[in-house]
Amino acid sequence: MKNFVAFDIETTGISPMDSRITEIGAVKIVDGNVVDEFNQLINPEISIPDNIVSLTGITDELVKDEPTINFVLPDFIDFCKGFDILGHNIKFDFSFIKTYALKLNMTFEKNALDTLTISRMVLKDLPSRRLGCLCDYYRIDYLNGHRAFNDAYATYQLYNQLKTDFYEENKELFIPKPILWKPKKTSAITYKQKAYLAALIRKHNVVLDKQIDELSKSEASRAIDNIINTYGRAK
Repeated sequence: MKNFVAFDIETTGISPMDSRITEIGAVKIVDGNVVDEFNQLINPEISIPDNIVSLTGITDELVKDEPTINFVLPDFIDFCKGFDILGHNIKFDFSFIKTYALKLNMTFEKNALDTLTISRMVLKDLPSRRLGCLCDYYRIDYLNGHRAFNDAYATYQLYNQLKTDFYEENKELFIPKPILWKPKKTSAITYKQKAYLAALIRKHNVVLDKQIDELSKSEASRAIDNIINTYGRAK
């Protein structure tokens, strides 16, 4: 694979249905060389959890004036047009892009290679195949890990090393394949949940990240549990 886009994202959590994207970084490769870059912080429109801030260094202050995903995603999808994709644990990153593409009635169907999958097959003796550990193994610069563009570029470098070392005896591992992933079906919030959640919000003067009508059934359930655990019941 000589022509592809290596990309990575940072998010507020691990669920593509409930979490938000805070950064997209990518490098476009043509004939084995970097020809273009994509690097954009994103305002997730919710507060970024402390553990994510500690991991990535991306704060609410850093993204408050950045565009939202609705403005960034069309540009990123256009950036990837006509190219296969590469990532480290690519299904995670793809699942977020795919989820938001569907919300915007956009298409994001891609063939992909995953350096995590390749590494698990050819570097079985390593104690870990996390990106940082593999970069240490291959002496790839990973000083700014857990930022999207740096991770995307490190993944591109890792792919080059893996291909150099293992392509001839493992050619099938380096053939891009379609990503078979679909978002889980969600149920709309119920009337009973709406009424009880509204009562909790009034009683405890709580502000949600979304409007009640925008919540799914599972999101509403979690919101109710969180408010009860923090403030108590409505009655």
